[in-house]
Amino acid sequence: MSHAAEDRARPNPVWLLVVVVMVGLALAGPVIMVRDQLADAPAAAPTAAEGAQPAEGAAAEAAAAGGTVKMAGLAFAPEALSVARGATVVFDNDDTAPHTVTARSGGVDSGVLDPGRQFSLVVSDGFDYFCSIHPSMTGKIAVTG
Repeated sequence: MSHAAEDRARPNPVWLLVVVVMVGLALAGPVIMVRDQLADAPAAAPTAAEGAQPAEGAAAEAAAAGGTVKMAGLAFAPEALSVARGATVVFDNDDTAPHTVTARSGGVDSGVLDPGRQFSLVVSDGFDYFCSIHPSMTGKIAVTG
């Protein structure tokens, strides 16, 4: 065996421990967020196929009244919302992570909404939006009338 291989410094085992702890913490955060969201999720309402009958004109009333978009489980719900022109839409962060409401075309940017915070917007035109922190979160506001 050559002297060069023997003289090479061995890595400090403390650094290996630090790396293992940091990887564990990096994996634990998202797992805890998903677990908390699943525990807080309300029971699903029956769909039309399961016997739930929507009230006559309920969609038109909801569009005229505006609506609320919840941010939970790293998603916007509902993903698509139809409202009347001039209606107020409230974006409510019910998640454990901060989010934004950012229009793809510009013009709308809520800034960072920490958990428990809301952002209200009077809608004059429809737009597609996303969370700039979590770009896979997307949604759409459609305007009627």
